[in-house]
Formats: sequence, C-alpha cells, structure tokens
Amino acid sequence: MTDTPEPGEIDLENITLSQSLITVKDHVRAVAAPVTRDLNRREADTLLRSYLEPACFPEAVRRLSIRHLLVLVGGEETGKRLGAIALLSRMSLAEGRITVLSPAGTAPELLSRTEYEPGRAYLLHDWIAESTDRIELVNLARKLAELGSYLVITRNGGPSQAFEVEQPWAAPDPGELFDLCLSTFDLRAGRSPEELIRARDRALTSRSPAEVVRLAARSVAPGDEVATWFDTKPLLREVREAAAVAFLHGLAEPDFERQFARLERIWQAHEKRGPQPIGGPHPLLATPEGRVSFRGPHHREHVLAELVGRYGFWLWQPLREWLRSLAGQEPQVRVRVAEGVAALAAYSFTEVRQEILEVWARGTADERVAAAIVLSYMCADDTLAPEALRLALAWAADPGQITATTAAVALGGGLSVRYPGDAVRQLRRLAAGEGPAAVVARQSLALL
Repeated sequence: MTDTPEPGEIDLENITLSQSLITVKDHVRAVAAPVTRDLNRREADTLLRSYLEPACFPEAVRRLSIRHLLVLVGGEETGKRLGAIALLSRMSLAEGRITVLSPAGTAPELLSRTEYEPGRAYLLHDWIAESTDRIELVNLARKLAELGSYLVITRNGGPSQAFEVEQPWAAPDPGELFDLCLSTFDLRAGRSPEELIRARDRALTSRSPAEVVRLAARSVAPGDEVATWFDTKPLLREVREAAAVAFLHGLAEPDFERQFARLERIWQAHEKRGPQPIGGPHPLLATPEGRVSFRGPHHREHVLAELVGRYGFWLWQPLREWLRSLAGQEPQVRVRVAEGVAALAAYSFTEVRQEILEVWARGTADERVAAAIVLSYMCADDTLAPEALRLALAWAADPGQITATTAAVALGGGLSVRYPGDAVRQLRRLAAGEGPAAVVARQSLALL
C-alpha cells in the first residue's frame, strides 16, 4: 500500500492543486454552514418571520401531531424546508432546538442507527435515499411516537408506497407571499406604485417562494436589465462573449481573451463560418483591475438563466465542447470554469450532470479535479448541495472505478463543510482499500 500516486493520477500533495482546493473550500465555509447541525428557536423564528402557510399546512399539522413522522413530497423549491420547520414549531416539544439530519441516511439507518432523544424535533431536508421503505418508515413513526419526538423529512418527487407518513406539498400563493413580505419587512419605502406592481406581476410567475421573497426585497432590477439586453437581439458574438464571461467570471483579461478566442474557433468549426462582426463595448461587461466581469452583482446568474431559456443546440453544442476543454487549461482557468458550471447547475442541473460532470468524472486527472471543484461550489447553494452529495456518493460507491478518485477529492472539499460526517465516513471507507481512490482519499483526510 502506497500514498504515491501513479503517473497521471491526482496528487493532492501538489501545492498548487491543494491550495486551489483549500481556497474553494474556504469560499464555501464563508457562505454556508454545515447542514447537519442544531437549529435553535431564535434561528427558526427568524426564518419563519415571513412564512406563509400553504393550503396543505393545516392537514400536515394534524397528521404530524398524530404520526410523529411526516414526509413532505413535491416539486423542487416549493418551500418544503421552511414548511418542515414551521410544522415542527407547532408541535409540543420538551426542547426548542431542531436537529438537522443528513439527507444521505437510508430508511433502515434512520430507524436503527440514529439516536433520538425524547421530546425533540428532527428535520431531514432533501432526502436523497434511492428508495423509501414503507415498513421501515411506519416502524420509525411508532418509535418516535413512543419517545414523544417528531421528525419531518422533505423529498423531491411524487408519492411512494409509504402513504401513511407522506404529505403532498405545494408552494403558497405567490401574490399573498409577496404582500406579506412587503408588510413584514416594510419594503414599500422608496418604491413607486408602478415598480411594486411590476415586481408583484413577476412574483405571480415565480418558480419558488424564495424567488418571490427576493422580488419583494428589490433584487429584480439586474434581471430586468439583462433581459432587456437579450430582447434587443444582440450580435451573436456578443452573446458568446457574455456566455464566456459567465463561465470565466473574474479571470485576468489576457487569459480571458485567449480562452474566448478558443471558443470562437470552436464555434466557427461548428458553423463553418468565418470571423463575425465585432460591435462596440459590451454593455454588460467591465474589466475592473484588469479582470473581466459583469457590471452588475447578479448579472452572471441572470445571463445564465437567459442563455438556458432562449438558446438551443446551435449555441450550446460548441459552448459545451469549449467548457469541457477548459478543465485541461491552467489551474486558475479550471477553478473559474468549475464555479461557472456550478452556477449553471442552478438552471440546468440535468444537462450539467450528463454533459459535463459525468464526462469529467471519468476523464483525465485534470477533468476529475474540475468535476470535484464543481461539486464543492455547488455546496455553497442550499438547493444544489444535496445533489452534489448524491453525485459524490454515487461516484464513490465502487472504489475500483475511476469516478471514486473524483469523489475522494470532492468529499475533502465543500462536501466536508456541508456534510462533515458523511464526508469523513466515505473517505475512511475509500482510504481503507487499495488503488488510486485509496491514495486520494488518504490525502483528502490529511488535508481535512
């Protein structure tokens, strides 16, 4: 058994590589807390300050009070997490804290390997178990009832056979939620009636309660500016330039120009066209301190959303080819594109997983490191973090597969911040074996 990587393999003892991973991990730590922790009453009350109960809430309260276990099932970003906290806050508890459990726990593990204390509240958000065992969940409900404790689980998707403990969930009325936010946080000051009407109209078509809250809090302006620019049908070269900045945001200007030139060559090869017209200064871009970036703080996210919503194969096919090639470039480029791909995952996760992450996870050492960094950046987002954990666990399942080395890097990065217990358990399992994955896992544990 050796900790010396084979030629061409991932080596976390390389100073440049390890420093990049530490920097990304520090970024996640600065913006996100561990998922598995205790949520105290004050934190819960703060989160629920502008909470609007959906129509299904009263029935959910009744069923949880009887069963002591409830699984909220429904679409993504429908407010299940806050709904679970609100439900637990309605129960009669000996203690106000809510203990948040790992989303990776299986039904048998929740029943037999999780210690529950009497009179306590537990939350498991974004459950990623492959299947739900009805008998195990019914037995878990009985166990919790005997202890006088309560557990609410949230899961994306439709109902399963465990109908006794499941509750279909839906988002609250977006217009009512918008109005509640305005009154709760006194957000009308300084805003014209016309501006409020426009924001409320957008809220009515919002995809999630969180987006409604953001609209009420005046975060709509950058999106309007970006959408207006796309409505002008800008030059295709300008669209590609905005796309390139979305994935290489903050890169030094000479490095960006070199990588953008590569994208242009790839696009020309696909389209069989010569150089395209170049317009004037790009209205969305700036180069503060010599680094290419967007002018507005939220322009990157809005540009990605517009690119996904407005453009199809003819733009994305060469763009994906370019993105995949960036993993083999300099470390600073690799880190920037990984952050951009993670940002894209918020708008098109399935495409990101199939077209980029799965390809990188089975590729060269540089590509596998890039995939791991993407998962780390995904951990900065509450919605994407469970998906990052799900992918890492799938890649780590077979230590003999090349994807296990990718997982070993990712588990030592942002995943160790959000899911420390799961990350350490998986790394120790991999480190106990042999081969490249064991070497990387031992190095990841050392970096922890």
